[in-house]
Amino acid sequence: MAENLLHHPIRSAEEISNLIPQKKPFVFVDTLFEYTDLTGVTGFTVPEDSLMLDHGKLSESGLIEHMAQSMSLHRGYQGSLSGNTKPKTGFIGVIKTVEILGQPLVGESITTYVEILHEIMNVTSVSARTENDRGEVIAMSEMKTVTVD
Repeated sequence: MAENLLHHPIRSAEEISNLIPQKKPFVFVDTLFEYTDLTGVTGFTVPEDSLMLDHGKLSESGLIEHMAQSMSLHRGYQGSLSGNTKPKTGFIGVIKTVEILGQPLVGESITTYVEILHEIMNVTSVSARTENDRGEVIAMSEMKTVTVD
């Protein structure tokens, strides 16, 4: 198993903002807990002013966006290690599978585990598993993301 290359979690909103192309109010990650070349662990506490709420819970679309931004955060940190100061822009190309088992409430923290399955040119196949703060799996997905710059 690869070693976590982070000395401490990144929690600063400013640092996170520098690692992803998304900007407020469309940010769905707030912590990078762990980083290896092929894996990452991210976190997000659902804010009460989130754009993607559904009756006091993060919507299914919000969970999918969180998983995609978790990959983006992994990529942004990887780029920062290489000296890149601007995160690359990307988008979800294909959602191969997605399973939403629960939706976190406003104020609840979620943790997502991303793993790069393979990469071909600018297309990355990634799996993601999201857990609530009780360690219960609430979402899983496999998607392909495309980097455009």
